Amino acid sequence: MKHFISMMALGLMMFSGANAQTETTPNRMILNTTTGQKAYAVGQVDSITFARKDGQVKANVEFLKYTHDETKGDVVQVKVTRTDPNSSFSIAVLPSNTANRYSTDAYVASYFEAQNSERYWQDFTAGDLSGFTTPFKGNTSYTILTMAYDEYGVACESSRAEFTTPKTPTVGTPSVTYTIDEVTTSSVKLTVTPNADCKTFYWCQFDKGGAEQQFQQWGPMMGYANVEEMVKGFSQVGYNEATTHTWDGLAPGTDYEILVVPTDVNGTFGEMVSIYFTTQKKGGDGVASVDVTVGKFEQSSAASTGYLQTVTFTPNDQTAMFRDVIVEKDSYETNGGDEWAKSYLQTEYPFEVPNWNHYEADDFTFEAAPSKTYYGIAMAKNANGEWGPLVKKEFTTPAEPAAAPAVAKVKAAGKNGVVARMAAVKAANRTGVVPAQGKRTLKLVSAE
Repeated sequence: MKHFISMMALGLMMFSGANAQTETTPNRMILNTTTGQKAYAVGQVDSITFARKDGQVKANVEFLKYTHDETKGDVVQVKVTRTDPNSSFSIAVLPSNTANRYSTDAYVASYFEAQNSERYWQDFTAGDLSGFTTPFKGNTSYTILTMAYDEYGVACESSRAEFTTPKTPTVGTPSVTYTIDEVTTSSVKLTVTPNADCKTFYWCQFDKGGAEQQFQQWGPMMGYANVEEMVKGFSQVGYNEATTHTWDGLAPGTDYEILVVPTDVNGTFGEMVSIYFTTQKKGGDGVASVDVTVGKFEQSSAASTGYLQTVTFTPNDQTAMFRDVIVEKDSYETNGGDEWAKSYLQTEYPFEVPNWNHYEADDFTFEAAPSKTYYGIAMAKNANGEWGPLVKKEFTTPAEPAAAPAVAKVKAAGKNGVVARMAAVKAANRTGVVPAQGKRTLKLVSAE
């Protein structure tokens, strides 16, 4: 701490002395924190003071009850107890999947700062929180968040408490029945029939257990407060009669689930139906392997190098799944040779990477340089999940024709000399921290 103060004092001395006579004298003071920065006009800074604060500064929150008032709307009753009598706190209620994204005190503090939230300087044994701009959804988990501030206005510790709203009653009992008509190695055919109380149903297919993961990932960004809302949004289309659909492009020997959400005449969600199935296995118990065939090399104005090369990877009949990649030979040994290649191809990803897992022959087309040597490498798994040997084929692209048109040559390979597949689908951009919500008009008043 002394070192920090000394460095800051030295900076101020340099500002007031050595730089005072130059035209580049700073006129802004910038404070950098772990979550951002604050800047001040130097002319408005009167003094800089350091202080010390000991002990915990926190506003412990407890959920007491939830009610819906015809006049006030949604009302959440809470108990808030400050650990420091000189402190204040801000409070908010968010869908739990959104609150979970504010996983640290610093993130919670940044949320309240963006909201310019009101602060309270008293404890509440029974406080009614109301004034929510968005009505609460039924059967949905919510989280109450508080952030405590010391007497200097410094954000200290957060507190949270969860509760679940009651399920909204439906008109009748909207539901569906279903039959799984066919399951193959890569598809499922399903028929869903609504009952008389079900006006509309929505559905969506996920990896088994993946719906909750998708909800936590995308729900906060897309405004889905519960899984039912997400299924409805992902379905896009609602169905009001018996409907048959085939989902294809699935992986062999993999567990999946299809969630079906029925609604009543008012659009209220009924009980969600979970349908589980496993695709048929592919391949055999023997050694899985891949054949590598070098195809055509051709000029193309779509390629930054001016040329495209196609390499075909064909799995044998024992293969359940395989992966392939093209690497510049110059980079292969630098990367670590065969051991690097094995590790690279056996790497699993938490989210599916486009064109990573293959189940049928793959035509790999990439931007290639003339007279360049590459390796086509691949590894395959059999039906038991056992990896076969590393397959590596060396090839050199033809020389550039003498009459070839002039093209600005751009290095086509990326990191580690691994080339990009032409026209590959880009992975979705995933935001780490959910943006702040819209301005709220919350009020916390004593219920006593």
